This record gives sequence, structure tokens and C-alpha cells, in this order.
Amino acid sequence: MDAEERRITIDRHQWALKSPAHHTELEKAVAVAERKRADLATRRGVRTGDVYVTAADHEVIVSFEAEQPKAATRRTGGSES
Repeated sequence: MDAEERRITIDRHQWALKSPAHHTELEKAVAVAERKRADLATRRGVRTGDVYVTAADHEVIVSFEAEQPKAATRRTGGSES
């Protein structure tokens, strides 16, 4: 198998609206999520997923996932004794 294993960490961004949510509140929440996702996507190295709307009996959730930026590795130049 010629594949490289990669491990990534995902952040979930979500907004919860109390049900029943008016359609204008839902549209505003989706617009906020889209702006936040677009902002993260413009940064180098941050991949984002689609914005999803899910509903339950008591709330409506607007969410998307974004990959956490890779942490920069620092090398310490310590002296060896």
C-alpha cells in the first residue's frame, strides 16, 4: 500500500437556536457561519467543511468543521554536556 497516514484535529463551530426558530433567525445564523468559514478558509493550511443545519425537538443547530492549523514545531538549540 502506497499511502501516507495523516492525523488531523478538527474543530467544530456551531450555533444553537431554540426551537421553534424563525426562518430569519436561521438565515442570520447560516450567514454568520458562512462568513466565519470563509474567514478560516482564507488562512493558509485551514481546510473547512460545508455548513450543515440540523434540527431536533428543542433546538436547531448550524455547524461546520474546520481543521486546526498545524502547530509550528520549535527546535531548541540547547547545549549538550
